[in-house]
Amino acid sequence: MAENFSKAQLDEFREAFSLFDVKSSGAVPVSELGTIVRSLGHNPSKSDMQLIEGELKKEGKTEVDFGDFLGIVSKNFKEADQEDPATELRDAFKVFDKRGDGMISVTELVHILSTLGEQLTEDEVERLFAEGNLEPNGEINYDAFVKLITTGGTSDLHLEQGRRRAGLLEEQIATVRHEMSELSRAQ
Repeated sequence: MAENFSKAQLDEFREAFSLFDVKSSGAVPVSELGTIVRSLGHNPSKSDMQLIEGELKKEGKTEVDFGDFLGIVSKNFKEADQEDPATELRDAFKVFDKRGDGMISVTELVHILSTLGEQLTEDEVERLFAEGNLEPNGEINYDAFVKLITTGGTSDLHLEQGRRRAGLLEEQIATVRHEMSELSRAQ
């Protein structure tokens, strides 16, 4: 199962797994799987985790070892890891595209960038707008914006910075999705 993941992914999985292996037994309780998976950046629904936990309990398992854990991640969460970050960002921005025309308000974008998830500083937001030739009072085409942040955009905006911003946005968007999910459950 380990061959399905990069060394970096395996290291990340081992670290998360070991945090929940409080007895240092090489196994974690089935009931902790959802928490571990969420700590790795996935957002499975409660019902998805109940199905996974139910299957394991039917097999008589109350704990899973690291190999079992890798199998669960590979079977249930691997496809999400393989999706193109730009596609994920575009899909997430669609949530804010109220008219369905590929545009979102710059005001809303500034709010997202500066208040949700790992926030960008005011200076970082202003620099992004300046380098992307974005107007602070209008709307932006989010496809163009995603391209700007994931490819490095202009000559002054380096690829590494664009990827960092894409990572930050993914975290912010995941936070927004989680908050929206919690709000819909509360209603």
